[in-house]
Amino acid sequence: MKGYFTNDAGGVATESRTSSPVRIPRDIETLTHPQVKNLYPCGEGAGYAGGIVSACMDGEKVAAQITALLNSSIVA
Repeated sequence: MKGYFTNDAGGVATESRTSSPVRIPRDIETLTHPQVKNLYPCGEGAGYAGGIVSACMDGEKVAAQITALLNSSIVA
């Protein structure tokens, strides 16, 4: 992707012309599915974004949550 895929890119993702008609539930604090252990619904397909930018931001939010969880388990 000339001009887009660079070392300076904050997020690279494909864009489609559809949105998810459903929303997969997730806990507000842990961002995990309330019934399926270690499932982190995020982005447009899970119903938490309305476009490529908000999907990227939601993915970063979930990645930060997972990183914090992993870091806390390493320290503990």
